[in-house]
Amino acid sequence: MWQIIRWVDSHNCYGTIVGNDNRSLKSRDVATHILHNMREDLAYPVKQIRAFIKDQLNVDISYSKAWRARKEAIERIYGSWESNFEELPRYIAALQESNPGTIVEWFHSPTGSSQCYTFKYVFWAFGPAIKAFLNCQPILSVDGTHLKGSYRGKMLIAVTKNANKYIVPIAYAIVDEETVESWTWFFNQLWVHIAAYRGKKLCVISDRHKGIINALKNLQVWRENAVHRFCLRHVRSNLMQKFKVSRLKLLTWAIGTTTQLRKYNHSVSLMTNINAEAWEYLRNIKESKWTLLKDKNYRRWGNMTTNISESFNNALGGIRLMPIKAIINCTFEKSVEHFLKNTEIAWNCQTRLPPRTWRWFEKRDLKSREHRIIEFDFRRGRYKVVSKIQTNSTGGNDYTVEYLDKKCMCGKWQIQRFPCSHAIAVCHNRGDPPETIVHELYTTGAYKAQYEGQFFPLTHQDYWNDPGWKIKADASKITTSRGRRRSRRIHNEMDVHHPDQPRTFRCGICKQLGHRRNACQSSHP
Repeated sequence: MWQIIRWVDSHNCYGTIVGNDNRSLKSRDVATHILHNMREDLAYPVKQIRAFIKDQLNVDISYSKAWRARKEAIERIYGSWESNFEELPRYIAALQESNPGTIVEWFHSPTGSSQCYTFKYVFWAFGPAIKAFLNCQPILSVDGTHLKGSYRGKMLIAVTKNANKYIVPIAYAIVDEETVESWTWFFNQLWVHIAAYRGKKLCVISDRHKGIINALKNLQVWRENAVHRFCLRHVRSNLMQKFKVSRLKLLTWAIGTTTQLRKYNHSVSLMTNINAEAWEYLRNIKESKWTLLKDKNYRRWGNMTTNISESFNNALGGIRLMPIKAIINCTFEKSVEHFLKNTEIAWNCQTRLPPRTWRWFEKRDLKSREHRIIEFDFRRGRYKVVSKIQTNSTGGNDYTVEYLDKKCMCGKWQIQRFPCSHAIAVCHNRGDPPETIVHELYTTGAYKAQYEGQFFPLTHQDYWNDPGWKIKADASKITTSRGRRRSRRIHNEMDVHHPDQPRTFRCGICKQLGHRRNACQSSHP
């Protein structure tokens, strides 16, 4: 016999007893709902997918279901890896036919056949970007990153900076792993198709990956025509993993970035007093590899890190979710956008220097007004410049400027090929136009020359020719990982903020440094 012990007038199934998840809502149904959002933003975060479904359908879905839905949505828009490989030969042929000068090189796995190759590596670079590099700084920042889709591979990139200090993507590759073999193949293609036309005095900046180090040692053309320098952030990170003393982080940066011998010796002395083994560790890396002051012939042009390649990798976050044909096509479209943006800036520029470089110059020019100049030899261009004494008792330092030789004792002019405030002060004293002492690769003329190349749209698919060969994916590389899906990298020591390291905030409204948006004066008229 049953006995009613509790009566509820209004019944609600969605409470603490029954979960608000609908098992009938499959990942394919979620994919249909988010298809528009995925077209707008390919890197649509999984947590936002869950929030969107909750808002639209009032259903809670699991992280795994949202991940699978995003993957299915990407495949509906761009196809699967298998279908992309089927279309790839025709697409590449059409791309190269429409855009002369575009380079695509393959390295196939030996497991394939003459009728159908098995993919291993691919390298590509667009003609206009290759031409742009010929007028850029002789610097290449290289880096590798994981693909985020179902294909277990890595994407390698090489980038540089233009006259306006923007990132210029030069070359890409997709490989199976970051090994000595894959990096050697990448650098060989990079030299044959791009770097050889730039000539000698190239500088490659990277992290201390053994594949990169050994590749540049093994290839004779790179040994003879380029130098290899390490990213200071990665060197510092390696040090901090071994010696966990927070003050060493600041000193390592001070030693690596200073352009003056007295400051260098002072920082070295401080580090030796704190931990002599730490300095010995850095010395064994070879100072010319990671410091500005010891950089022979100043081949870095003042570039200390691989930030430009890592920033570009971050910008490719959504693209790395795509299958292979879509990745190549998206890098093509991104390059077109990059050229359109910079071409407009260059041809609308009314100053001798591009906008961002001009602001850099103006900042130093403003500082130069506070210096005191003492002339020693006008004909030979020798001057003594005394900096202003600051309120905290710093400054008041003497610097010898050899104006005609474009040298200053502070080191910045010869290292960066960009005049320091002391050089600009001397320039004003002599009555010369200050912008004329800037290296030509920083000028608006060089900026325009960097973007003279042209891109052309591809023809309709019905007009694509069959190149007569086929390629398929390496089946062992296509997988679905078990466990929680991860689309972001695992944080390491470089992401840790030390208490004695000052933070720099950038306002989200006015974009200025030094405050956050809640304290911005622009938002409180």
